[in-house]
Amino acid sequence: MFEHTFFTEQYSYYQQEELARAAERHRSLSERTDQIVPRPAGAVRRMLRRIFRGDARQASTAAPATRGTGSHTAAVCDRTAAPAR
Repeated sequence: MFEHTFFTEQYSYYQQEELARAAERHRSLSERTDQIVPRPAGAVRRMLRRIFRGDARQASTAAPATRGTGSHTAAVCDRTAAPAR
């Protein structure tokens, strides 16, 4: 029927404790930045790294092949005319 004030007080108290713990954790981490060691890459991080590095490699290898020519037909003509030179 109605919400008892005890529950809201308890919940507010719990939230305040949680905020205090988070502030203490942040303070301790900021004081000891030289002791923080990064975790080794897990399966998801390795997968994402491979996906995004693969896209960059494909884009970088495709760009130099068509850089010197103005159009697709010029590239085809250059390839067919190359042995005749």
